[in-house]
Amino acid sequence: MTRFLLTSKEPHIFAVVEAVVDTGSPSTVLGLPDLKRMRVSQIQLQKLESKKEPIAYGGGLVKTKILNGAKLKFGDYFECILPIQVPVDEIKECNQPTILGVDFMIQNKLKLIFDPAKREAYFESSN
Repeated sequence: MTRFLLTSKEPHIFAVVEAVVDTGSPSTVLGLPDLKRMRVSQIQLQKLESKKEPIAYGGGLVKTKILNGAKLKFGDYFECILPIQVPVDEIKECNQPTILGVDFMIQNKLKLIFDPAKREAYFESSN
């Protein structure tokens, strides 16, 4: 798990998000519970400029659009701009969390260090 501040101009988003770091997911996906908590409306989501694309999420397919220009800020340590997949179809019952995918690590040249014996995990620059 990781926590970051997510900001976006259009739609207006300013919220702390807890995400699951998923090395099996090729892309970062904003979870529906977080999307609802941010009160982003379906009208705002339909205005996103990308076309709907189906992605695998939560054991099924969900249609998403790309939120371009989203800023992710991890405390005072690191920040980046990352396109994020946002579910645009109304799904009533979905508790899938926000997923921080491999795209985040590739774009920022990071590797995930995981040591279960010490119960720690962290990102490290791969430069």
